[in-house]
Amino acid sequence: MLRQPDACASQKIDSAMKVKSKLADVEFQFGSIERKDNTLVISNDPSQPMRSKVYVTPDDVVQFLGKLLRSPSGLMFMLGFPYFYYRSRSQRQTQNKKPW
Repeated sequence: MLRQPDACASQKIDSAMKVKSKLADVEFQFGSIERKDNTLVISNDPSQPMRSKVYVTPDDVVQFLGKLLRSPSGLMFMLGFPYFYYRSRSQRQTQNKKPW
């Protein structure tokens, strides 16, 4: 017998995203990602002072992908992603090795 998936599946992710606006500059450290029905609920890390949740619907994902794929900058970012990713990692490792 196959087990039915839980109504809410969650995964712990260690990463951060910076959000800058006129209202505030926020560093959102990813905590858990849960699926509730047809929506992803992304919570920030519990160690952050202000609790936040981001709700992502299937329509949000479709709109984002449509904008990304129609944008020359978005396409270049996706094509160059492996390069950007490894360059970013090597820059972080170099910064972490500095004694100051």
